[in-house]
Amino acid sequence: MCNRELVQLQEAHDRFVEGDAAVLVIDAQETFRVRDWRDKLDSPFTFLSDPTAWVSARYGVAKQIVVHDEWVSLPSAFVVDKAGVLRYAHVGRGWPMEERATAADILAALPK
Repeated sequence: MCNRELVQLQEAHDRFVEGDAAVLVIDAQETFRVRDWRDKLDSPFTFLSDPTAWVSARYGVAKQIVVHDEWVSLPSAFVVDKAGVLRYAHVGRGWPMEERATAADILAALPK
């Protein structure tokens, strides 16, 4: 996830709350980097550090592209319902914003 994508999700924060949804930002980086990023953007979401890319690998997006000389996970978004069922998956093929799910896409996938 990039800063612009996170800001877009933060702007939709109230709609996620209304939809009884929790947004988890999972980043395959070290804990100190994830914490610094969260604090810099003053995000209301929960951030989880996945430095071994274990979670990212389970969803098939772990460290598959190079951005700024660093391997990163594919841009992706998933909606998992309260029973643990995957309801929506979007996996981009590259880094541009067009490859990312929008807040509207994710909100539309929330269980009713």
